[in-house]
Amino acid sequence: MSIVPWTFVDFIFHHARTQPEKAAVILSDRVATYDMMAQGTLRVEDRIAALGLTPHEPVCIAVDNPIRHMIVAAALFRRGHPVLSANKASELLPHRLPVSIALQSEPAPLIPGWRQIVIGDDWFAGERRTMPATPSAGFESEQSICRIDLSSGTTGRPKALSLSVAAAHAWMKNYYSAIGLGNWNRLLILPGLNTNWGFTLAAHALTTGRTMVRATTPSETLHMISVYGVDALVLSSQHLRELVRVQARAMVPCSSLRIIMTAGGLMSRSLMTEARTRLCSTIINQYGSSEAGSTAYAFAEQISDTEGATGFAVPGAEIQVIDDNGNLLPPDTEGVLRVRTNWLAQPYPPKSEASDASIRDGWFYPGDRGRIAPDGLLVLTGRVSDVINAGGVKVSPDVVEEIVLNHPNIAEAGAFGVMGSSGVEEICIAIISRAPLSEKHVIEWCAERNLPVTHVFFVDSLPKTALGKIQRAELKTRFFQ
Repeated sequence: MSIVPWTFVDFIFHHARTQPEKAAVILSDRVATYDMMAQGTLRVEDRIAALGLTPHEPVCIAVDNPIRHMIVAAALFRRGHPVLSANKASELLPHRLPVSIALQSEPAPLIPGWRQIVIGDDWFAGERRTMPATPSAGFESEQSICRIDLSSGTTGRPKALSLSVAAAHAWMKNYYSAIGLGNWNRLLILPGLNTNWGFTLAAHALTTGRTMVRATTPSETLHMISVYGVDALVLSSQHLRELVRVQARAMVPCSSLRIIMTAGGLMSRSLMTEARTRLCSTIINQYGSSEAGSTAYAFAEQISDTEGATGFAVPGAEIQVIDDNGNLLPPDTEGVLRVRTNWLAQPYPPKSEASDASIRDGWFYPGDRGRIAPDGLLVLTGRVSDVINAGGVKVSPDVVEEIVLNHPNIAEAGAFGVMGSSGVEEICIAIISRAPLSEKHVIEWCAERNLPVTHVFFVDSLPKTALGKIQRAELKTRFFQ
């Protein structure tokens, strides 16, 4: 007789019995205890049962409130329905996925062939329920799909991925390699719940009986840390960069912070140093992806002397460096990275590896270049597609942005490369400025720092993913197509 596979939902109910009044989720304007999360899950589960869904039918959650989002996800898990989190259901249309029902917090334009159901306050209200004594039996096995994610992909082409129950468990367990065993209680999560990273982090916090905290802007993040005594913070390197700059302009006490985990791009030594000075001395850098999850970690002090250093592979993850012909390269030799794990997200709907160029022969190719030091330290040198070769000068867009952001009147910057009329790639920068600037001034300022910038564009906002990554392909399309 097989044991029913557990999910984070079972732990919410466990904590609701053992510590019912403990805060499970904190927002800027409200708090939900574990008891409230469990009761809400039971009430929403009744509503979902009444919808008459097909067994194991995937459901889109377009609910922006994080408390309600996780309660709805928990209820769907208990019913055995894979969940796909999105800002709005229409985001799914280009993917042509077998998903045609959305539970959403606000009315939205109707989509032909879809069931779009608005979740109101009445979904979460009702008589107090007796909590079940046995685990939910929604998913039949650990190989059942429980989570679907929309990823931007290694080439900027969107695609859908799925996590099995077992893979989701592995993603959450991997956090123990970094923040999981730390002495913290309140985890502020900036990655969106519509990403596998943000969702599994939230599930990790709830599974371990800690408190999940959410914020939407750098200023609100600093406010939440100060007011609610947040002691752990997870954010992308782009989010960290923005947070440090806000903190530099108007310092907010962050003495409660004990640990920060960051990922999602190259973190320069200057950013690392400033973040440790202004926010928290203990910073863990993570290397991962939407496909492979968290695959490498290191403390900031371990990698601060090596530009591009990102971490050591976690147990169960293998990272190799190969040349353009697929040959394995010796240690300390730069090449193309590939990753192999037992918890890789799979293409959704299930299909052959041949349909996804980034997955070949059991390996995932994240599109990064780098090298592995003799001691196993992974050092990134840039993206395969993003590295700009400006007349023989090869530079990562992340490095360009770090240099440009040292200008006192530049608030944000997005760098990318385009092929010039002479056949040589040119460095371009989209800039959000704090004060009037001219293209000529910026180009000359960069030239003084040995950065051959050719084009400067002034914008009101930069296109970003839910993790705060700049969408360089969209910038190229906006200005050169």
